[in-house]
Amino acid sequence: LSPLSLEPQWRNDNVTGPARGGVGQSESARLTSFIAGTSSCGLFYYYTFNAPYNSPMDVILEAFGSLEVRAAFLGGLLAFIVHFTKEIARSNRRQRLSCPKLALPRLLSALCCCSLGGLCVHATKNAVEHGPFSVTLRRQVIPLHSEDGVVHHKSAYYGEISVGTPPQPFEVVFDTGSGHLVLPSIMCRSATCLSHRRYRRRASLVAKDIDVDGTPVMPNQARDQITVSYGTGEITGIFVQDKVCLGPKAPAPAQKGRVAGSAAGASLLQLDRARMQSAAELVEDDEDDEARPKGVDHGCVDLRLVSATEMTDDPFSSFRFDGVLGLGLPSLSQTMEFNFLEASSGARAWTSLVPDGERMFGVFLAKSAEEDSEITFGGWKSEHMVNGSELAFCNVQDSEEGYWQLEVFGIKANGRVLDFCSEGCRAVVDTGSSLLGVPSELGDQLVELLRHPAQQGACGSAELPRLEIDLGNFTVVLDPADYARLEFIDEDGDADAAPATAEAAPAGSPAAILQQESGLLAATGETDAAGAEQPAEPPSCVPMVMHIDLPPPLHPRTLILGEPVLQRYYTVFDASSSPKVGFAPALHQARSANPSADATEAVPADAR
Repeated sequence: LSPLSLEPQWRNDNVTGPARGGVGQSESARLTSFIAGTSSCGLFYYYTFNAPYNSPMDVILEAFGSLEVRAAFLGGLLAFIVHFTKEIARSNRRQRLSCPKLALPRLLSALCCCSLGGLCVHATKNAVEHGPFSVTLRRQVIPLHSEDGVVHHKSAYYGEISVGTPPQPFEVVFDTGSGHLVLPSIMCRSATCLSHRRYRRRASLVAKDIDVDGTPVMPNQARDQITVSYGTGEITGIFVQDKVCLGPKAPAPAQKGRVAGSAAGASLLQLDRARMQSAAELVEDDEDDEARPKGVDHGCVDLRLVSATEMTDDPFSSFRFDGVLGLGLPSLSQTMEFNFLEASSGARAWTSLVPDGERMFGVFLAKSAEEDSEITFGGWKSEHMVNGSELAFCNVQDSEEGYWQLEVFGIKANGRVLDFCSEGCRAVVDTGSSLLGVPSELGDQLVELLRHPAQQGACGSAELPRLEIDLGNFTVVLDPADYARLEFIDEDGDADAAPATAEAAPAGSPAAILQQESGLLAATGETDAAGAEQPAEPPSCVPMVMHIDLPPPLHPRTLILGEPVLQRYYTVFDASSSPKVGFAPALHQARSANPSADATEAVPADAR
């Protein structure tokens, strides 16, 4: 709304009112109402969606003190100066200025419009700078060699954060199955900790040692200590409060001991609310710390964290990630101040146009190297969803336990409805699990029902048996490309699973990942007494699941919906007053015809 757009009305000699060029009372009232209404609407919009303040006066002072609003106001004033310069020139020719009394109300109206335009620019800029925060995830695949020589894999998606001032960078798993930020401490000197970047509290100007309730720990004073057990592994540590900022990159996981028919996966599902102990004084030494990059305020929060003084070798020694950033519900954390989502939403570390969106985040796991995995805080990105699809939300059950667990109404394998859930089942959606986790009893049934012949020596045909998990408002459907792997027959005739060649399965599928690191073939032929090779039995495909029986308080019949489900579906977690999880078919980029372009990063277990 340029002031010059009002010029034709100003030069109209047929206006009504008390005098030519003047303005009537009704027009003044309309202009006043317009100014008040547009100002109120603009400030309400800005305050609701952009301003990180609680007081309306703070909103007004911050908004109208911004560079964008001041520039727009001065621009409008300059336009009026130009306009009146022209009017003065005209009046010199016509002997009188045509609109001396009309200028003030219209001047105020136009300047208000200019200021609101600047406010919109400032609000948009603020929304971009302080809106939803996305972190790119990277994936690491670890080959595991079992005792019988069969190669299995576990994988992790992790991203970068920084802790402290000046910031110390770390790579962490964004784990929906746990409730704390856990980092290896400089005081941990085991081989596992030394293979990672370690957190140094004394290197941060804003960090402080605390007990679990936030009480500062004085020098030479005993302090609280915590032990956290995961589905795979355990850590022991002390409490620190420091500044935590989301960083630019990352991926996640852990594992469970194998049983017959079980894959060697990884799970960082926190198995309890953690055990508290009292520890003797723990003091950092004075060894130097490496230089740290500069942090940012957007995506930053003052958070209580666990500085681990002990970490088990499995799974932490195998993976590149340094620690775990828990994204479980508040009950899974020791206190609200330890919960990343609660602390971040309270501090407005990011904003969202979605109501209560500060407590939401979306997870997209890529299937190939041609696309990036990503976690978005403050909402979700529809660009990761199949066109025309919508999120289907399922309510979280027993949220007071802290897990993203959903009701399972039924399980169907190869078209057959199983009675396993006749007395109730649950499913925990866990970004820290590399496989689909099932109770041992169910795992044996799935192997029997979902075993099928390989197609041209590979698993992955979409027309073969499906696994369906009914969540009420949404049904998770997994094809063999999502869950299957080749079954390996060893010399003693015992069945196990093994990868085949990398070209056999669709790139990016779990079966293909298992195949990339090994040249093992399934069910090789035998020779007769004359030395002639007999035809090999057709290889079979079996479900790649992790057998895990979870302890209380979790339901005894609980599944873990890990990486296979999160790859197939874009998943949104909503930690609002009524927690829920939303699913939509994930939109993946078309894969390149070049097999090497689809390769997933595989790193030896001892690489660092």
